[in-house]
Amino acid sequence: MKVIYKYRLEIIIFIVDAIYMILELIASRLLSPYFGNSNLVWTSIIGIILLSNSLGNYLGGIAADKKEETKLLKYILLILGAIILVIPLIQTSVLREIISLTSNIKIGAILASIFLFFIPSTLIGVISPIVIKLKMKDLKSVGKTSGTIYAISTLGGITGTFMGGFFLIPSFGSSQILFVLAIIVFILIFFLGDIIKNKKILIYTLTAIVVSGILFGVYFKYNEVQGAKVLENDVSAMYSCDTEYGRVNIYNRDQDGDLCRYLRIGQGSESAIYVDEDKCYDLVYEYTKYYDLMFKANIDINDTLMIGGAGYSYPKYYISQYHDKNMDVVEIDGKVLDIAKKYFYLDKLIEEFDLEKNNRLGLIIEDGRVYLNQNTKKYDAVLNDAFSGYSPEKTLTTIEALEKIKESLNKNGVYLTNIISSIDGENSKFLKTEVKTLKQVFKNVYIVPCNDKYDYERQQNIMVMATDDTLDIEENISLNFDDDTVILTDNYCPVETLIPQV
Repeated sequence: MKVIYKYRLEIIIFIVDAIYMILELIASRLLSPYFGNSNLVWTSIIGIILLSNSLGNYLGGIAADKKEETKLLKYILLILGAIILVIPLIQTSVLREIISLTSNIKIGAILASIFLFFIPSTLIGVISPIVIKLKMKDLKSVGKTSGTIYAISTLGGITGTFMGGFFLIPSFGSSQILFVLAIIVFILIFFLGDIIKNKKILIYTLTAIVVSGILFGVYFKYNEVQGAKVLENDVSAMYSCDTEYGRVNIYNRDQDGDLCRYLRIGQGSESAIYVDEDKCYDLVYEYTKYYDLMFKANIDINDTLMIGGAGYSYPKYYISQYHDKNMDVVEIDGKVLDIAKKYFYLDKLIEEFDLEKNNRLGLIIEDGRVYLNQNTKKYDAVLNDAFSGYSPEKTLTTIEALEKIKESLNKNGVYLTNIISSIDGENSKFLKTEVKTLKQVFKNVYIVPCNDKYDYERQQNIMVMATDDTLDIEENISLNFDDDTVILTDNYCPVETLIPQV
């Protein structure tokens, strides 16, 4: 205990800066269902949090020159913990209100970052100068003392980054993590000593710890109950969880008289199934039916690679419909695979078609581009349905990635990718850019609208098919390329500025 008391201020600054980085990671998860998870959103979060932290450093320098620094630090920690505690209680209302005010992703993400994270980040910034003042013994040690504190705070930030990104967020929900962070901040108040003598702070702190603990338990149990209700086909329920790669929501809704279950990751709806077990392998989304265009190629399609699993809608259809064909599915997120097995009948498919023995379905947990870089297997077709919300996976859009895809194909093999776009107009930039890039690698590229081939301004799913073979695709349309249409490369791939704002 003597050692802890001796280094209590170092412990506080280490933990607080770890919390600072965890808050930044959680911010991206809270914002992603509303604004996506693009670089635009990350830029907004990082910019606002750095701005607020620098303001906190300035205010902390002023506060550090006041008397009773220890008492001030207690109140700052108490307020910081209380605000972190409030974030999960108000986040949904705040984010929905911002969405109703603006459809601009940049403005929305900035406003959301300000309303939810500006004050706690500012308070965290206030703490470092006060701790430096409390540790200061004489003017000769100013450099050593401040350098040590900043080093410890940086180590805390590194620890928070790795702990939050690798363990906490994939294992627990964002709300539960925030409640735990609030409890930790309240406990830090006891490190400052003499809290028992100040009954007001003691009562506030103990009350806050109890409330945080209760809310943690309530939210944890609530989500478990919601998951069970989703499996019972309750249309009012929603199960939510975080994975290494995104915020997941699962829910049931009526779709033209059929009950469907949806998988939403971040901002976009990734997969859907019919809850009725007799129809559970049928395709709900119209665009997924267009992957069957590959069978119009002048080759036998036997071995297929699909990049992007999510709810495994098309793989389930493919395996159940084409009993003599095989498919490998590359999905980056192992937790999403578990979700597909539990909530989207993938486990039923595996058992019904004895897939663990006959190996017709390969389930590969890997980043799609990494898999392509290392792959030596040849496929008749490669299908790409990898999205982050409404944004395509940019590492799969470049000329270098497409060359790897072509290397993975047999002679005259086909590559199909789903693109959300309009055929012409302002929202067609990414489609035209990707098609132009594809033409650098494949001899022929076919564009097939999945919803409306006549309204060129309509934003819709468009299936793009590339091959060295000449095919007769009657649904194919031609594009009018703009003069400034670029070719995407690993060095220059501005996908965020090209995709339509959904």
